[in-house]
This record gives sequence, structure tokens and C-alpha cells, in this order.
Amino acid sequence: MSVHEEIREQQKKLKGQGFKAHLEYFWEYYKIHTLVAIFVIILISMLVHDIRNNKPYGFYALMLNSGMSSAQDTLEEGFTPYAEIDTEKYSCFIDTSVTYNLEVITETTISTAQKIMANVAGGDLDVMVADSDIFSYYANQQIFGDLRDILSAEQLSKYEDRLVYVDQSYLDYLNSDEYQDYVSTGEFDPNNKYAVIADNYNKNFVFPTTDKAEMDNPVPVGIRLDGSEKLSESGAYTLTGTTPVLGIIINTKRPELGIKFIEYLLG
Repeated sequence: MSVHEEIREQQKKLKGQGFKAHLEYFWEYYKIHTLVAIFVIILISMLVHDIRNNKPYGFYALMLNSGMSSAQDTLEEGFTPYAEIDTEKYSCFIDTSVTYNLEVITETTISTAQKIMANVAGGDLDVMVADSDIFSYYANQQIFGDLRDILSAEQLSKYEDRLVYVDQSYLDYLNSDEYQDYVSTGEFDPNNKYAVIADNYNKNFVFPTTDKAEMDNPVPVGIRLDGSEKLSESGAYTLTGTTPVLGIIINTKRPELGIKFIEYLLG
């Protein structure tokens, strides 16, 4: 007897037997097919969900040591409409959950540093906010853009009292052969103030000064966010006792959104 003939015979027997009998028959003959179909449907649903949620960044800001991981939702919900980000196509990601302590080197510290540099190198990260010490560290890693090339003269003037600087002369020293010799030998010229700063940092993790008056070639790379009502509303940096500083990543593809984020936070 063929499969089709057997099915017809079974259907004749089931005639008038009621729903339960039909259900038992269906499960007996089609349970494998049904389980496979359910698995495929679940797999496709998960894939569609992931595709919908794995949207390219419309904006990505990292707020290190914010002290309030729950601030993310408040900031994203406020900034997304302010910046007119199309959430059907793009995601707005403001990560307030990451903690980072350079004085305690752990596997977490190393993996966090690697992730940050990977996001910078990949052009994903638009803005970084951090307490002043961490910001100074990354400013001297040269990941922030010169705000004179990003902001208008009017905007620079507006935030003049909030600007944070890095000394380009110190950065030039870090890129020099003299510094490479120091890395190899540990010897440096004590009469070169930049060599002294670099040695002091490498030994004690004391960060180079950000006082503009003490710099030979000050470059504005950050904006202090103290007094930001938006940060206060979200809880970010309100309990840490630190002054957050914002910098726009040097290779961001969305500098205009970095500017909007500054405007949003500072009103």
C-alpha cells in the first residue's frame, strides 16, 4: 500500500471520531515535520529580530565612568528626536555602562581599551565623554578632533570657558624619534619638559596638564559638561564627583551629530 493510500484509509477510520482523534492522528504522522517547521519559524523570527535590531549606527557615544548605567535610556530617548535620527534605519547608542580605571589593570581594563580603539579605528564611535583624567589620557592618545576644525567660530566662542586643551608640542614629542629612544632605553633629557612629563606619566600615571596657560601649542579637543541639566536628569556623573568632558572622535563620519550632542547636553 502506498503512503497516499494509507493516509486515505486512516482518514476513513477517523471519520466521525472527533477532534481529539484527528489531533492524535496528526501528531502520530506529522510530529517530526511539525517540530522541524516550528524550529524553522523560530529561527527565522530570531534572524528577522536580529536584523531589525542590528541597524547601522546613526549615532554612537561612549560615556566612560558615568556612574549610572540606567542613564542610557533617558539620554537616547531625549537625543534621538532632538537629532532627528531615523530609527527605522539607524540606531542611536549612548553607552553609559562602561567603567574604566587606568590605575587598576585587569583583563576587563584591557578588553575595554581594545574595544574602544577598535570602535575608533572602525569609524563607529562619534563622541566620547569621560572624567577629566581619562579624557586627558585619550586626548594624549590623539583620538579627538581639533574643535577649531569642527565647530564654527561662534560656537567656539560660546563654549570658550568650557574648552579643554591638549598641547600639540607634547604630542609632537610623543611622535618623535627622541621619545622612541626613551621607550627603548628609559633615558631622557631632564631639560626637555615634555620628556619629563612623559616619564612622569609612564611611571606614576600622573596626566599631563590641561592648563592652557602652561602649553606651548594648545589645541581645543574637549568641552566640560559640568552643570548640564540633561546629565543631571539622567543621573550620569551626578554621583561620581567628577567633571565630565566631551570630545568628538577625530575620524567620525557624523561630526554634525557630535555638535548636536553638545548642544543637547548644554542647552
